Amino acid sequence: GCSVLYFCMAAPLRISALTQGNAAAGAVALAFLGFGVAALGDVWKTVVKASKGADFLVRSGPFKWLRHPNYTGECFGWTASFAVACVLSAARGMAFSRSLAPWLVASALGWVGILFVLAGEATGGLEKKQREKYGGTPEYEEWVKGSWAGPMVAPPQPKE
Repeated sequence: GCSVLYFCMAAPLRISALTQGNAAAGAVALAFLGFGVAALGDVWKTVVKASKGADFLVRSGPFKWLRHPNYTGECFGWTASFAVACVLSAARGMAFSRSLAPWLVASALGWVGILFVLAGEATGGLEKKQREKYGGTPEYEEWVKGSWAGPMVAPPQPKE
């Protein structure tokens, strides 16, 4: 199942390879920006935890605004990648779009699949773990109020 998801997530690259022009330059830039935010979040967290300890709650850098910059950045990156496929296909016309229909379907499936993983499972699961570990502390509560968890399908409910 994982290999099918990765194949579908890469399907927009096939569409990009078959087209030319700058029709999707903005979406490509947004994809790079999204993946850049994800990478920055991973690097920032690694550096901070290496210096402050594995149990330290990272609230600085990109974590000041995004509680999960890696997942949020990936959601935006994969969304922009799918948008590139759609824009390039539409820019080439209906006949070309029909010939790319299987790749567009695969692109849509990959996009929905990775959003389900990131916004449905990963972000919600990490929210729950962080709440269990840090919940009730002033630092955590202040951070939650001033930051965005990112896209979530179903936010986890706090324990009563």
